[in-house]
Amino acid sequence: MDRFRKVRGKPLAFAAGAIGLAAVLAASAALVAPARARTVAGWTPRGEDVLTTVRPEPYVRPERRTSATEAGSKDAVLRARAHVELARASGDPRHLGRAQAALAPWWDDAAPSAEVLLLRATIRQSLHDFAGARADLDALIARTPDDGQARLTRAVVATVTGDAATALADCARVGALVGEPWAAACAAPLATRDGGTRAAYARLAALVGALPPSHPGAAWATTSLGELARAAGDDAAAEAHLRRALALAPGDVYTLGALAELLVDGGRAGEAVALLDPHAEPDPLRLRLAVAARAAGHVGADAHAAIVRRGLDAAFARGDTTHLRERARYFLDVAPDPAEALRAAVDNWALQREAADARVLLEAAAAAGDRGAAAPVVAWMDDARIDDAVLARARARLEGRP
Repeated sequence: MDRFRKVRGKPLAFAAGAIGLAAVLAASAALVAPARARTVAGWTPRGEDVLTTVRPEPYVRPERRTSATEAGSKDAVLRARAHVELARASGDPRHLGRAQAALAPWWDDAAPSAEVLLLRATIRQSLHDFAGARADLDALIARTPDDGQARLTRAVVATVTGDAATALADCARVGALVGEPWAAACAAPLATRDGGTRAAYARLAALVGALPPSHPGAAWATTSLGELARAAGDDAAAEAHLRRALALAPGDVYTLGALAELLVDGGRAGEAVALLDPHAEPDPLRLRLAVAARAAGHVGADAHAAIVRRGLDAAFARGDTTHLRERARYFLDVAPDPAEALRAAVDNWALQREAADARVLLEAAAAAGDRGAAAPVVAWMDDARIDDAVLARARARLEGRP
């Protein structure tokens, strides 16, 4: 029996556009299938897991809908897993609803199977139900302490919610279970704490350099390396790493977004438009494209902005909190409204506390002329001794320093 269950997908970056751990669950498939090749959709399936056999809409036979039999559970898990992966690959959150529908007979169970627990936690995390996801993962790890995928997924949730101690402990345990590259890449988003950015970059660079391109974690680790290079202030190295990651995983939504952000920050918005234009369908990339197009004065800027605005307004109207970071970024860089950007950024910081959340709040507070609104981020940076060149620049602008 495999030590780890076969779950593809990653914490979906619909609202969390710039976190290194957004690639973790895509890489976690390698914990169970090291020989599988990376594809745009995540992992090339085999045998009963072939994604092309899964219907695009969830279909559950009536008898399995009403009877939680072992066969029905297996069938539902396969469909839910496929939709989680499709959501990750496409950036389309509707697949999360389809995944949840497949698991409906067990969604409210206090103690479902391990497979359902992990999938349910992944879906809940992606929908920003962090408390629900954490409860599922805590229960799963209590049941099977050496479950590497559960540990990796809990590290994501703990990082998002600011529980660095749990995240680091889980990343270390993943390293003990499946190898040091996994631990280093898992912990990369937390490496800026306590002034550790450059040491973590050197460690991960050595590990990535020793990985063959066919290694199942190579793309994820290389993207993480690029983000550490950015935090260390070396944008040239960051760009090289991110482009290599895209060569390993063409079309990866998260890596495309990270590279586009780097290009826009470097005054190369036109290059960002060219990079993203063939990949604009996923919501996170549409926002990145709207930002780049506006900065570049591109002829399609208004059209991209209108599409993004409709999606953000619809989410806001239904009380959806998974797009607050995007809402703040939109009102900063696409249709400037500093007050609205600041409201969204403050609300977002209450839910998630990653580097990208810190950055958007620092920048929104600066744009609104309200330095005090960013006080929680400034305190977090000081208390954790955050060593991140991107955040340092944003803070300097807020405080009126060169």
